[in-house]
This record gives sequence, structure tokens and C-alpha cells, in this order.
Amino acid sequence: MAQTDSARRRGKAPLVAAGYVGVVAALALAHGAAGAPEGWSALLSLVTFPGSVLVALAAFYLLPALVGGGVDLSDETVGPLDFLPQYAGGALVNVLLAWGVCAFVRHFVREARRSRNGH
Repeated sequence: MAQTDSARRRGKAPLVAAGYVGVVAALALAHGAAGAPEGWSALLSLVTFPGSVLVALAAFYLLPALVGGGVDLSDETVGPLDFLPQYAGGALVNVLLAWGVCAFVRHFVREARRSRNGH
């Protein structure tokens, strides 16, 4: 009984979040499989902003500095999985950011009500 109440209370947010990440992952795979045509990167960056920027920053600047190596860009061919980490990872970061903001707002409202009722 408690699980059904919990699932009902959660609503459709986890399904929407999973759908968002899934659609972005499918678009990133299609973008790589099509050979990175012009215009797709701008759309994917817009749809996954700011998460894709954070993932790209971590992948290109922080990770090589931590690992101690550089990124080898000598191979110019585009594979189907080349864009998946940046855009699907960016979508996942966006979901986590939205979850964090919602959790903070819920906590803030709860504390404001408790403070108001306490006085």
C-alpha cells in the first residue's frame, strides 16, 4: 500500500525525465550516425543547455587535467557514439539540476510554513 501511494505521489516526473534523456540520446546517436550534419549541433546544444556545456567543460578541460593526458583530435571521422556522452550526459545533468531545484523549493516552502505556524 505504501509503495502505491509513493508511486502515485511521484506522478509522471520520472517518466518525463527518462523520456527527455532517451529522446536526446536518440537524437545524439542519429546526429553521429548521419555524419554530424550542419545545424543539428545547435539544436542539440539548445535542448540540453546548460548540462551539455557542463559536460563538455568537464570532458575537455577537467578530465584531461586530472588524467594527465590530452585529447587526441587527429581522427576526423565521426562515429555514431561520438556525440552521445556530451548530449545525453547534458540531458542527465539537466534532469539532476531540475530535481535539485525542485527539492530546494519544496524544502524552503516546508520550512517557511513551519516557521509561520510556529509563531
